[in-house]
Amino acid sequence: MSEAEISQTVEELQVLQRVIADLQARLLTVQKSIVEHEEAVKLIEEIRRSGEKTKILVPLGAGTFAEARFESIEKVTVSLGAGVYAVKALGDTQQILMRRSQNLQALFDNLSKRIGEYTARAEELRELLGRFLSAQRRQGT
Repeated sequence: MSEAEISQTVEELQVLQRVIADLQARLLTVQKSIVEHEEAVKLIEEIRRSGEKTKILVPLGAGTFAEARFESIEKVTVSLGAGVYAVKALGDTQQILMRRSQNLQALFDNLSKRIGEYTARAEELRELLGRFLSAQRRQGT
């Protein structure tokens, strides 16, 4: 293995490590969004089952909550993306959130697969460099 090949291998390994770290951060963000969507779907289902006069805790921020009561809830405002919001029936909102959750799960699976592929390649490069260094030590150079 030449100096240039070693340099190129180390450079590729460093790039892979940065890409893997970036993908892992994205994976964590997607995972949090999946959980948020699933919790929203569950809350909407609870609201639908309980009918009127539902009590919930409303987050005010910084770990502070206020108790609120719905006298009647038939529609909610839901983000459709790109800063666009629409008033939708609870069932429609639930469907929107479930579709988004499924899309996020597909993204999660894709990111996980890519991380696995890049990690495998990084491991191959580490092994290649390790074999080269071992051979160099044996040769005493």
